[in-house]
Amino acid sequence: MTLGDDGVSGTSFQRPGLRRLLEDVEAGRVDLVLTKDLSRLGRDYIRTGELAEVYFPSRHVRYIAVNDGFDTQGPDNGLAPFQHVVNEMYARDASKKIRSALAVRRAQGRYVGSLAPYGYRKDPVDKNRLLPDPPAAAVVEEVFAWAAEGVGPGEIARRLNGRGVACPALHRSGGRPGPEGPVWTGSTVSKLLANPTYLGCTAQGRTRKLSFKAGVREAVPRGEWAVVEGTHPALVDRETFAAAARRRKGRPGEGRFQNQLAGLVLCGDCGGAMVSAGTRRKDSPAVLVCRCYKRAGPAACGSHAIHYPVLRALLDRVLRRALTLTAEERENLLSGLVRRALPEGGGGERAAWKAELARLEGLEGELWESRLLGELEEGRFHALLDRCRARRQTITQKLESVPPSEGEGEAALRSALEVALDQVLASPGEDPVLLLALVKGVTVGERQGDRPQPVTVDMAADLPGGEWVLERSGPMDRSVWKVLPPEPEG
Repeated sequence: MTLGDDGVSGTSFQRPGLRRLLEDVEAGRVDLVLTKDLSRLGRDYIRTGELAEVYFPSRHVRYIAVNDGFDTQGPDNGLAPFQHVVNEMYARDASKKIRSALAVRRAQGRYVGSLAPYGYRKDPVDKNRLLPDPPAAAVVEEVFAWAAEGVGPGEIARRLNGRGVACPALHRSGGRPGPEGPVWTGSTVSKLLANPTYLGCTAQGRTRKLSFKAGVREAVPRGEWAVVEGTHPALVDRETFAAAARRRKGRPGEGRFQNQLAGLVLCGDCGGAMVSAGTRRKDSPAVLVCRCYKRAGPAACGSHAIHYPVLRALLDRVLRRALTLTAEERENLLSGLVRRALPEGGGGERAAWKAELARLEGLEGELWESRLLGELEEGRFHALLDRCRARRQTITQKLESVPPSEGEGEAALRSALEVALDQVLASPGEDPVLLLALVKGVTVGERQGDRPQPVTVDMAADLPGGEWVLERSGPMDRSVWKVLPPEPEG
């Protein structure tokens, strides 16, 4: 049997061909997996290594990567971890080059989206230019006219559904509205009303990925969008667009809830993504519900509702539990970090400061790279950069004034590393990059009557996640969670 995933990134482990393969492995229908090289299995070094060196052997499945000489039944696969890292570095470099090329096109006003916005179609002669799509364009004009009169997004969605107007997803696919298909929602209307593309300008780069491996996207401040005027015919005049904006509650991108778990949380019944919905609870910005339920109601699926801060509190607890270190593990980790930071042979305080200065210079370069890749938000980037530069200035002054003395530099470095480690271990769930690197997925079950709500957390790299139940949903600090099976005592 041959499986392929043409056109799907190797950093994704939700590829259709790979998922079918793993289903066959679980069913016992496969005893040998053969690929051209290790990169064909995946380009995420953590998950690829887990599949090749843990998952397949535990299922008694032999795995061979021909060009890399890897064989789970071979005598020596010692270089495989390094090859996994090289494969991921290739994917990271390709991602960086693609982003750079797309940024140039956006600055030129060329439309780079894979799908044209509702109301437009791509020019058959120039795919980077938009042309009006007459049937949908008429709907866009009507929606803005209603909004300018003060009609809310929810009411506009009800009017369109009542008339049987196909929503954007159905319009693209050529489908017809039905009782179980996608429909217009208030969220869809709000996004349409906030899109400046209808003024005749390309406004791109409005969201960005936290990491090239993560499917989660975050909103970009309006001032950082790539906006070029007059690139295609406008569907709405500026007066109507402004009037619709004034009538809407709030402003796009200001004070709005951003779901940092988007794409990570799935419905336990239909397997669809859990999306955010409004809530009246003052201590919760949003509740996550099944996408199918939100679109088509209870006939499609149950709500599986869970409050966003309650789920974030669980993930923070799971991460702290997974990253708990014994006294011996903590000592070994700190000692290893100190050895890597200090020069060989120990050195004195001046040598330690020089090593710390070199580390900070490298850290500053990594901060700039993370900012350019969109992995670090602007405010946090500048805060970390200022802190790094201030630290460098302090160390430079000490190098000029402090005479050499043995042992003090190592103690200062160790103290700084202890503080940094404690900060990470105290609230690991607050770091989105760390959360996305360690949590593979979350599955939320339905609450049945008075029975607890089940939630399964799947962690990467064999870290403990497990099955949890939410017995009572309250504020973050008063929600009652229990893990199944019970946590071991002590």
